[in-house]
Amino acid sequence: PAGAGKTTAIKAAETFCFQFCTSAGIMWTETSFFYTAYTGSAASAFGGRTITKASGMCSQNITDKQKLEWSQCKILVVDEVSFMTEKELMKLDNKLKQYGHRNKVFGGYSIIFRGDFRQLAKGKKNELLYSTLSNRFFEQNLNGIVILQNEHRFKNDKEFGKLLSDFWAGDLTKEQRQLINSQDTVEKQRQRH
Repeated sequence: PAGAGKTTAIKAAETFCFQFCTSAGIMWTETSFFYTAYTGSAASAFGGRTITKASGMCSQNITDKQKLEWSQCKILVVDEVSFMTEKELMKLDNKLKQYGHRNKVFGGYSIIFRGDFRQLAKGKKNELLYSTLSNRFFEQNLNGIVILQNEHRFKNDKEFGKLLSDFWAGDLTKEQRQLINSQDTVEKQRQRH
């Protein structure tokens, strides 16, 4: 969920990747830790690109620039994966096989899929990775899962953090609903941020 530390975890992974490359004498480039996101707003937050554009998922051709970028990729990050459909993920799999190993899932690239699966994309609910209509391509090809559950963003206001957590879970009490709708709560959060 929001405030659990996803950004901190990604920054730690990037630092590890950089230190590993430095120690191993591997040249560090802009795409060694290739940050992409499904949505443009998420991509711009890290100075990355959308995964669709970076991979060329919707293009038949592969440019020399793309070949070079993907040859230097050590870790790929795909943020907001929770908004992708299974079809799009399978398209990505096929495209990455063109850059990397043809016989390995996602071309053999090490990938960090990041997202908040509590978010839903409008109009695509039945096509998303975790829908009941999914053939489970996504789940079958993961080899590790980390679920962040701390409330880092709300360490100074645990009550509000719990309130938001309960809201996301759809488990609000009548008192919590009244608190959310009160002007005091809105004003308190404005002052804090």
